[in-house]
Amino acid sequence: MQIRQAKNQDIEIIETLYFNKIEQLAQQGLRQWEKEEVTWKEMSQEYDISNFYLVYQKDKAVGAFVIIDYDPTYWLEDQPQEALYIHKVMVDDSVKKQGISDAILTFFKEEGKRRGYPVVKLDVREHKEKLRSFYERNGFKLVRIVDLHKGYLTALYEYRL
Repeated sequence: MQIRQAKNQDIEIIETLYFNKIEQLAQQGLRQWEKEEVTWKEMSQEYDISNFYLVYQKDKAVGAFVIIDYDPTYWLEDQPQEALYIHKVMVDDSVKKQGISDAILTFFKEEGKRRGYPVVKLDVREHKEKLRSFYERNGFKLVRIVDLHKGYLTALYEYRL
């Protein structure tokens, strides 16, 4: 498995990964994102291509995620470059239960250390118990649950480096 920072030529791969994940989740009766939310046109409003990372297994892209150094949407009190934040984590169902999600979180923590941050942070909808348990098993601690008036409660987690 390899994780690498995305480049402009990866935009189509990124979109395809997220579109496929939406379909996989729908087949399970789950919803994470709407297709309009994960078009490059929409995601590029918030993220630069350099914020994206791709996960490869046997030369096939099987996962993606975003790392940013400022997140005023969920971490209202944080200042720029105070922490690293991970978003839009997805792993294709074809490689489920192969440790890829754990590897993504390990990479995220190591990237935080490499860049000299004291903490890395993430958010998850409060009702997603399986995800919350996964993050907690990986050492993330619940900071608080917030109501951002978007129709759902959000659990904020951090991992001190």
